[in-house]
Amino acid sequence: MSNRVKMALPLALSIALVAFLWSEFTLNFNLHWFTVADGVFGKFGLPEKFQLVLPATFVTWGLYYVLGADRVALRKTMIACTTGTVGAIVIMTLGPALAGLPSLWGISLAIAIVGGGLVLISSLSASDSLPAAPAFACAASVLFWWFATGLDNYVPGAAGPHTVAALGLALTKHPLAAGTGALGGLLSTPWPWVAVSVWVSLLCGPILGLVSRALADVTGRIGASPSTSPAEPVGPRVAA
Repeated sequence: MSNRVKMALPLALSIALVAFLWSEFTLNFNLHWFTVADGVFGKFGLPEKFQLVLPATFVTWGLYYVLGADRVALRKTMIACTTGTVGAIVIMTLGPALAGLPSLWGISLAIAIVGGGLVLISSLSASDSLPAAPAFACAASVLFWWFATGLDNYVPGAAGPHTVAALGLALTKHPLAAGTGALGGLLSTPWPWVAVSVWVSLLCGPILGLVSRALADVTGRIGASPSTSPAEPVGPRVAA
């Protein structure tokens, strides 16, 4: 085994373990534990309006490492989670207000305004505490979940009644209409809850990054040979 692989092994094992535990918790939280009712769609439950969005967590987990995997990276990523989510809220409200269904130019213009705004905001901090690129990724995560859950506030009735009875009708009695979200409304979510759910999920990412990095450092020290210099890193280079 090469020295590079040995250096990367503690971090690889740490990330694998934390990713498994978080995925298991998040998926069960959404589809079994924190639900309107369990066992509604096959053996899955009807999720509540608040959900933990697993893909969003991995986005900011990765950003934490890209930004340096240290305290500064943690702070920058947390800030990006918030600025990106605020930007997405502007898009979800301003876009439909400018042009409703079926026009799309309102959403496009709102995205352009928010994109330019995030760049201008990043110039306000001399310490580079407000980088635009991570905020872009966070805003995109919110928008992705907005599209996946039915484009509420743009598509009429996209939030859905969010009841077991209505879900059954959508799946069995009536054609699946655009705006009901995935699986006939199983994931339909009001846009404010889209923002809250993704924001909380984004904030969890850098925390998981911090935990995985600390765990890798501990396991690396335990597995290090006595001849290893104290100054030698126990993990691979993770920052861009």
